[in-house]
Amino acid sequence: MSNANLSRDAGTVLPDIETLTGNSGGAVGPDGSFNIDLIGAGSVSVVGTPGSNTLTISSSGGGISWNVIGNGQTMVVNEGYICTAGGTISLALPATSAVGDKLEVCLDGSTEWVITQPNAASQIRYSGSETTLGVGGMITSTAAGDSITLICETVSSRWICIASIGNLSIV
Repeated sequence: MSNANLSRDAGTVLPDIETLTGNSGGAVGPDGSFNIDLIGAGSVSVVGTPGSNTLTISSSGGGISWNVIGNGQTMVVNEGYICTAGGTISLALPATSAVGDKLEVCLDGSTEWVITQPNAASQIRYSGSETTLGVGGMITSTAAGDSITLICETVSSRWICIASIGNLSIV
């Protein structure tokens, strides 16, 4: 961002901010009224306070939403699953995910959880190993208390285990 100083030109106050840039994408310039809008997405909000030259950027929640489950399902990004009832609970990776999306699963009451892969490009890296590429690959809990945290590395396909408890089994 360039300096945000104001200058006077023939009695008119002109901003000298030319563009704002972020972590990605291109530079964004002001509109005809010299405004550049900052818009939050997901759990991020941007609130402007007129007259104070202040924008407050905040994240509401910021964490994972947790679900206590007893049945298999397709997982939703940025949600966690506590498997508490029934036999084997089959959890499919989401078909659509973005880099940095997170999933968490833990076992407390069910026999086991199995994380399956929804498409030919799906794969999970677990320590020095990888699941079989595609719909045949999976990772499975082996005992009560087993848990896993996965982060999406490649859009809609590759996930990396960044934390686990227990001795998980991969296929």
